[in-house]
Amino acid sequence: MFATVSRFATSLMNHMGESTSDLEAEIRVEEIRKAMLGIMIEILDVRTSRPAIWAKVFNVNDIQTLWYLRVDLMALLAEHVGESVARHRLAAVTEIFRGVVPCSQLAKKGVSRAFASRV
Repeated sequence: MFATVSRFATSLMNHMGESTSDLEAEIRVEEIRKAMLGIMIEILDVRTSRPAIWAKVFNVNDIQTLWYLRVDLMALLAEHVGESVARHRLAAVTEIFRGVVPCSQLAKKGVSRAFASRV
């Protein structure tokens, strides 16, 4: 009987852990989405139509797709504020991905700053 209760408790804890991580992922997606949309709001003229990337960022539901949309966001930012400012602004968004995308996809913290200071 103890083994049955133990298995049940373990199963319940695993299920609760998965729900928590799903909830955390949803919260992180929303946080990243708001940051990306916020940058676009800051740089775009209110009177202009929204770029195609706006709808992509607004509608995406997963971290990986948002990660790859950073490239499009960089292009948009560079077009409006220049590459140096765009790189700096995008670095702040990229930091939000830390812990939710594989470490191999992220540059080390000091590397991006060192690169930016040379440019």
